[in-house]
Formats: sequence, C-alpha cells, structure tokens
Amino acid sequence: MIRAAGALLWRENPERKIEIALIHRPRYDDWSLPKGKLEEGETSLFCAFREVIEETGITPTFGRELGSVEYKEPTGLKRVKYWSARAPYSSEKFAANEEVDEIKWLNPDEAHYLATHESDRTIIENFLTQEARTDTLIILRHTKALERGDWDGDDSLRTLDKRGLEQSEFLIQHLKPFAIDEIYSSDYTRCVQTVTPLGKSRGLPTIQIPNLNEETFLQDPERAISFANAVKQDEKNILICSHNPVIPTMLRGILNTKLKNKDLIKLEPGDAWIVHRVRGEIVALDFLAIS
Repeated sequence: MIRAAGALLWRENPERKIEIALIHRPRYDDWSLPKGKLEEGETSLFCAFREVIEETGITPTFGRELGSVEYKEPTGLKRVKYWSARAPYSSEKFAANEEVDEIKWLNPDEAHYLATHESDRTIIENFLTQEARTDTLIILRHTKALERGDWDGDDSLRTLDKRGLEQSEFLIQHLKPFAIDEIYSSDYTRCVQTVTPLGKSRGLPTIQIPNLNEETFLQDPERAISFANAVKQDEKNILICSHNPVIPTMLRGILNTKLKNKDLIKLEPGDAWIVHRVRGEIVALDFLAIS
C-alpha cells in the first residue's frame, strides 16, 4: 500500500463565497487537489500540510478530515487521506514550481466539473456536506509520563519521562496545521510540561485549570464536563490538555452521547481528539494519533 495525503484547499473571496483550489500538474496534464506521498517518519497530517505548501506556496489552516480514497497505480494500490484546509484570501500571483505550473480558484461546481479524477470529485463532495467555516477544539492526552511506581512524590508533581519530553517538543510540528488561540491544561505537572513547548512556540500562555486534573475529576466529574461545554461554545480555536481518566467522560459530555467510555478509542500518550464546531455545535470529530 502506497500511503499519501493531501488537502482540499479553500478560501473565502471578498463576497464571502467559497472558492476551491485546483492545481495543474504538467507531468500528468491534470487538474487535481494538492497531495503527495508520505516521507519517512512523517504523519499523514503533516504530509498533507507540507504538500500544500510545496505545491501552492500557501500556508493553510487545517480543519476536519474529508476521508480517504484508494486507486491503483503501476507500483501498487495507493491510499490518499485528505483534510479541509483554509487559505487566506490574497491577490498575490502564484509562482510556478517543478510540480505545479498553474492554480485556479473556482466555485465548488466549477471545481467539481474541472477536476480530472473521480477520486478528487469524491473529496469535493465530502467537503460540501458540512459547513466549511469551523473552529477547532483539540482535546489532548498528556505525553508519556514516569510510571506511578517509579515516582515517590505527590502524583500531581509526577513529570514526563524522556520519551514524553521528546513528544512534547514534537507537538510543535505535529499540531502546526491547526490554529490554536488558547491553551488550557490540568494543573498537574505532566500536563503543563506537555503543552509548554507548544505554547512558547506560538506565544501563548498555558492557563492551568484544576477542574481538569485527576483528583478533582474523581471527586466531581461534572466539573470537567462543565468546563469543556463552556469552551465548546467559544468561537475560538482551543487546546485542552488532560488525563486519560478525564478525557473520555469529558468528550461524552460535550458530544451529549450515551456512549460508554470503553466504546471510545483509548488515547495513548500524546494522542488527541479534534472536535470541529460551528457556533458551538459539533459537526465533526477526528482522532489524531501522535505517530
């Protein structure tokens, strides 16, 4: 299986109408969405982000996943995973590169008609099923901490281990495709350590919230749910860092679902849920693994 990733790049024009970008690749003489193969050690998310920048010169803000498509190539079966990616509106002229010699911004019907490949038309159709303009809520499990048995002090002060510290630095690149306006964290050391490098890289403070820690959760789970529901209504891009016992219940609370915790994917250290909202209403939920 050949793994690749890409994005449907879109923008709002001055009339607030949505335009979709199609690129022309002279090597294939086709009109398509930006995409490319994963490089060694690269996640699908970052591959899609990198490919958009390399092929269009635009640094986008990513939104929800749009699904995957599969098709056969001479070298084997290829699977491409796509995201929605918003571009700023600009009058700057596109500069051709080795892979792409032209870019067209089209209304959705025009883009669907011009797209050469059925697989790209499928992604355009997926994009049009939901409101494009979304806010992102990232619910992140802290990265790898020292084992409880290896820590003699107060559990609230338990730190990340070597791997966890490396993961916390990796989050700077890993979450780069997403906009983040505010960072909230459990006040436990391992959570604060997880998001501190990310916050520094974006010039954002880490706001510590005791209602997100494990002790408070055991006493009153509703506090974490109430906090998350309040944040959900805020039309900003927000990251919350908490603990594995807290996150499933908090997620069920904001989804207003009767799913059991065991029915949700268990987050490994550094994994996250990406919640996409429109004016406080959840329209999509994506799982994002750290590796």
